[in-house]
Amino acid sequence: MNARRSDRSAIPLEIQPRYCVDWATDLTAGCSFACIYCPFAEINARRLGAKRPTAVDLSSLGERPAPPTLFLSAASDAFAPQATANTHRLLGHLLPRGTVVGIVTKGVIPDETLALLASYRDRIEGVAVGVTSLDDERNARLEPGCPPAAVRLKNIDRLAARGVAVGLRLDPLMPDVDDGPDALERLADEAARRGALGITASYVIAWGRSLRRLRREPLVARAVDWMTERMAVEGGIAWGVPLRRRREGYARLAALTQARGLKFNICGCKNVDLHGSGAFATSCRNTWFLAERRLSPTGPAC
Repeated sequence: MNARRSDRSAIPLEIQPRYCVDWATDLTAGCSFACIYCPFAEINARRLGAKRPTAVDLSSLGERPAPPTLFLSAASDAFAPQATANTHRLLGHLLPRGTVVGIVTKGVIPDETLALLASYRDRIEGVAVGVTSLDDERNARLEPGCPPAAVRLKNIDRLAARGVAVGLRLDPLMPDVDDGPDALERLADEAARRGALGITASYVIAWGRSLRRLRREPLVARAVDWMTERMAVEGGIAWGVPLRRRREGYARLAALTQARGLKFNICGCKNVDLHGSGAFATSCRNTWFLAERRLSPTGPAC
């Protein structure tokens, strides 16, 4: 067990296999985006003894071999304010060494890091921009530290303009709050119009403190009423949305994306019961981004 650290103590960099990705890391302990539905950031912060969102120590970076792939980030956000400097430094170290990188973010990618991603765009498995709703009130209450949806969506324009593989990530979808036909159609239109290659989605899961926070938020009361199933997820058990209801929502999204020439997949970690069903691609890693662009992780783009 890790001893509790003071805020001034170094938090070590961890790069390790996690769930349905090959290698993953978090560049902060905790996350200042403070999404009320997220159990992962606070669990990781407690494990590392951080009292507030704290950047990890990258002093050992030069001593480590470059992993073949890397996912950012499993329990935080690569472009939360405390993470952006670490993210740029890590990418600048690993991309020239051949690591293929996948990123999920609800933040804003700085121009300097955007230029770096573009320079090695054949090694970017995909950047998934997290926007589940265009409703500013919903987002302010559920994702209080995140930039507005319109600001996040501009990441798609900026990445697509530079030839970097990018998609839209709807995670977590709140049933009867986020997944109405009109709302999903508007999101699919935004993705297609801005140059996204596809959409990744997953319905909400929660337990412990995150579930209690959701139960206290009147805005998502209808969604919480759907969270009646004790379901297997990678690493344990969570409360989630019944399989039939998830299938209906995913099928609707799959049809919307296909009609717009986009790809569709779901998060495999949060949909273990759909593995092998053949209904949807189930992986957190968007390897189809590379396939769509007919690229391989073999060197910097010209």
